[in-house]
Amino acid sequence: MSKHIGRKQRWMQETTTRFTSPQGTVLYEQNAWYAHFDYRLRSGVANNLPVWDGRSQRLGPYKRPRNAMVALEREVTMLQNRHGNDMLLGNQLWAEA
Repeated sequence: MSKHIGRKQRWMQETTTRFTSPQGTVLYEQNAWYAHFDYRLRSGVANNLPVWDGRSQRLGPYKRPRNAMVALEREVTMLQNRHGNDMLLGNQLWAEA
């Protein structure tokens, strides 16, 4: 059973228009809030090493930064549930079980 971690502990405000977390970034641009995150999916194996395809996703526009944060966390959770250890998030070096 995991302990609840509040949003203020998960997200750090860098500037008035930028929030970051280990999962991604929320930015205010074009008069709205957008969530950005990068991830990699394993596409196969070459020379006994996994081959990773880099992808980037942008979610939005949202009226409030909280809405963008929630959308980002939901999308990352959905991708992790779907792909499991075949997904690396951000600068992650290996998938942890």
